Amino acid sequence: MHLLPGHLLPLELWVISMRVRSGSTARQNRSSDESADSSSTAPVTETPIFRLGRALFGGILAFNALDNLRNLEERIAYAEAKDSPKPGLSVPTISAGLLVGGLGVALWRVPAAAAAAVAGFLLGVTPVMHDFWNVDDPEQKQQEMIHFLKNMALFGAALAFLKVGQRSE
Repeated sequence: MHLLPGHLLPLELWVISMRVRSGSTARQNRSSDESADSSSTAPVTETPIFRLGRALFGGILAFNALDNLRNLEERIAYAEAKDSPKPGLSVPTISAGLLVGGLGVALWRVPAAAAAAVAGFLLGVTPVMHDFWNVDDPEQKQQEMIHFLKNMALFGAALAFLKVGQRSE
C-alpha cells in the first residue's frame, strides 16, 4: 500500500475530540443564556471536517483496494516475493476486506466494523509487506521503513475511527 493522505487523521481526530470535550472557545465565551441553547451542537461525526476526513481516509483505502483487485496477478506475485502465506487466496480476500472497510468508513455505514476491517488489514499486511528490518539495501530499507511507518499512522487513524464508530452506533 502506498498512500500519502491520511497520516494526519489521528492528530485531526484528537483535536476534534478535545474541542468536543472542552467546548469551543466561542461557546465558552457565550453568556449563560446563550450557552443554555448549546444542545443544538452537532455530534463530531456530523461535522464537515470529520466527514471530509473519513471520506479521504476511507475513499483512498477503497481506491487502493480496487487497484489491488484490478492488478491481482501483479499483487499476488509481489506477495509471493515477500513470502506471504497463500498469496493466491490471501491477496484477493484481504483486498476485498479493505474495499468493504474503506467504503464503510467513507460512507459511515457500520463504522466500527468497517474501521476494524481497515485496522485488521493494516496490522496484518504491514509487517509482512514492509519488513524493512529484513532489507539489506539502504535505499530500499528506507523506502520500506517509510511505508511501514505510514501504514502504522494509518492504523492509528483506523483505531480512532473504530472508537468513534463504536460511540455512534
